[in-house]
Amino acid sequence: MNKPRLDSRLLVGILSFAMSGVSLAQTPPAVSGLNGKFDYAGGMMNSFAGHNFDASLGLPVAHQFGFQADGLYSRISNLDFYGGAGHLFWRDPNIGLLGLTGGYLNRNGSDAVNTFQAGVEGAYYLKRFTFGAFAGVGQIKYANPAPFINTHPTRFVGTVSAGFYPIDDLLVSASYMTAFRNNLVEGALEFQTPIRGLALTGEAALGDHGYDHLLFGIRYYFGAKKSLRARHRQDDPPGLMHQILYGLGLYGAEFGRKENAYLSANPGSGSSEGGGYGVITTTYNPPIPPIQVLPPSPSP
Repeated sequence: MNKPRLDSRLLVGILSFAMSGVSLAQTPPAVSGLNGKFDYAGGMMNSFAGHNFDASLGLPVAHQFGFQADGLYSRISNLDFYGGAGHLFWRDPNIGLLGLTGGYLNRNGSDAVNTFQAGVEGAYYLKRFTFGAFAGVGQIKYANPAPFINTHPTRFVGTVSAGFYPIDDLLVSASYMTAFRNNLVEGALEFQTPIRGLALTGEAALGDHGYDHLLFGIRYYFGAKKSLRARHRQDDPPGLMHQILYGLGLYGAEFGRKENAYLSANPGSGSSEGGGYGVITTTYNPPIPPIQVLPPSPSP
């Protein structure tokens, strides 16, 4: 008497499993295929001439998972910065993205500095809007200590962003970042031209301690022909390296301002040849004590 009931349950299970497979097959993949981009952005970065070259390569890992690698070379003032990052993420192009990301940036030399950020990133797609967020930890390490600031901080880094596509090939976005207890607001534009894969970019930012940057650039996408909105949701999640670079610039602006105040209050204790991205001070001498003029001793 129980056999028909067992058979019916088995049939329901088989049908449920089959339907789940159909549903998975109908869900767009996290990454549509091997893709990449290369771009250049140049302008002023906290009063220094800046030239940024970066590239990304994305590929599918499984149907709902993807991986992206980022690389960056920046020439700011007369300093060279190198770094790379990675992203491992789940994504449904109709819903959003959730993943882990981390990256590292380095400047060599006697006044070397290195920094990294790692954390969780996410995005939510709502028609023509994209909302993004990052939460994690960052660290900066200067080669030389300083008496006026922590030269090896490890602190929270977080960002929130909102983007809107008035047309499928134009993105207008705004973001806020807090990094190492400093704040930055940024506005950006990206327009994909009628030339296949070619886009123009621009961004402007203001932050604490007088930090600012203004950059304009050109970007080329490799991969299938598609709209800018489709590229961002099917192929190309935002890279991490610019966020790491700007976090370093923000802390460098704080470094430079506090350094100038320290040197003004302690004449002869050192010298500064830069600030922000261009901190080049190597040594700080102990403050010179004021000369005390003793009263003449009384005559015998």
